[in-house]
Amino acid sequence: MLSAVPLRPVAVRALLVGLFVAGYVTAWRPARDWLSGHVVAPLLRQVDTPRAQQYTVDGAPDRAVAIRTDGRAGPVATFMTPAGALFVMGGALLLLLAPGRLYWLYLGLYQLLLGAGMLGALAVGLGWADGGFVVYDFLRGTVYPGTSLAAPLVAYALHARRDDAPTEPRPR
Repeated sequence: MLSAVPLRPVAVRALLVGLFVAGYVTAWRPARDWLSGHVVAPLLRQVDTPRAQQYTVDGAPDRAVAIRTDGRAGPVATFMTPAGALFVMGGALLLLLAPGRLYWLYLGLYQLLLGAGMLGALAVGLGWADGGFVVYDFLRGTVYPGTSLAAPLVAYALHARRDDAPTEPRPR
């Protein structure tokens, strides 16, 4: 026979995830769009080198910033402010697994710091060397999704390990 699952912890976790998703949709997503169009695009336009003259930085749809060159049909690179869908998935998972911890906030801060690194790589690619675009593509395509999806599981594993650790020192 199945034992009864206490309803209160399940309801609290469901409420936290609901509030988290609602906060993302109503507050953070518009803020992300604004950051891309009104902060990131102007910052990239400030790169003023002879190499940068061949590129245009387009932040017209506020969600994504596109770097284009006249000789290519598509953009050389596109940038969206991090802490998007991967943040929602990871943050919701962390709220379900460890609702009393701020791991979801740490995940968001990590993604924003990684986004600053990606922005720096784009600036290098725009103004000085193609290697900046290569580093950006690696960070955006491999590091960002891989670590964003693995970080919640690692944080939870560390949290579970710490909870399982003995509280009294072992005798020698």
